[in-house]
Amino acid sequence: MVENNAAAFPATYPIAAMPNARAKAKEMKQPNYAAYARFYDYFELAGCSESEELNIFLDEFFELNGVKTVLDFACGTGAQAVGLARSGYQVTAADLSAEMLKLARDKATDLPVTFVKADMRTAKLGSHDAAICIFNAIGHLTREECRAFFAHARGHLNPQGIFVTDIFNYKAMTGKAFAQYRRMRREAIIDGLLVQHVRNCTLLKDSRQLRIESLTRAQDGTHKPEEIKDDWQMQLYESEELYDMLKSAGFSEINFFGSVGCDFDSETTESILAVCQK
Repeated sequence: MVENNAAAFPATYPIAAMPNARAKAKEMKQPNYAAYARFYDYFELAGCSESEELNIFLDEFFELNGVKTVLDFACGTGAQAVGLARSGYQVTAADLSAEMLKLARDKATDLPVTFVKADMRTAKLGSHDAAICIFNAIGHLTREECRAFFAHARGHLNPQGIFVTDIFNYKAMTGKAFAQYRRMRREAIIDGLLVQHVRNCTLLKDSRQLRIESLTRAQDGTHKPEEIKDDWQMQLYESEELYDMLKSAGFSEINFFGSVGCDFDSETTESILAVCQK
């Protein structure tokens, strides 16, 4: 596997010294994707249908490593699956939300993508050259579930296969990186509706989670506005803990990047993009 120029990480870390790092977590609160799906791309992907910059990075990296088939865990509305299929990869994409999958299928007309409604924690989706789990999707899992998922994802890889995942960097979020996520307010015209989305985020330091409270209001000017209220949590990780989890899952090479393949700094880079080899 082609390596980046980030500093190598040691094989083990004193995880027990981290506050509550080994405490058994309750089930994570989840967002209401069934209701929010039709607005997702407008507010999470800035109105785009794909994550173009990240897909370019993945395409270049996968091409260098001879990847032909890709498994996309928690594919959402297809931000990666569709772009990678357009680049010529044979893609299998899975998500637990039927509503998100419908939007992904609508984008992927005539593209080599197989969509499956499945839980990333338990799905059995064959063997592939690469597997991805992007856009903080592992943050929906407890620490215990995430450890198990990494081993589960590795089991879907062909020999020397590549696994790519990302998550907000907790250490950076305790600094300046969190400011841009503390509060968000956006609006857009979507299918003839004026849609307003307000989000407040709180960093929960005891559990190292991000609490996300949001209100999405859609109105047509005639009827009573439709409201979607959400209150959920995202599990965050420091690079040291994430490395330990991936190493424990059996990955032989683990490299960290910033978003879209930029250099990674464990103190200041807001998102960890982990690229691993079986």
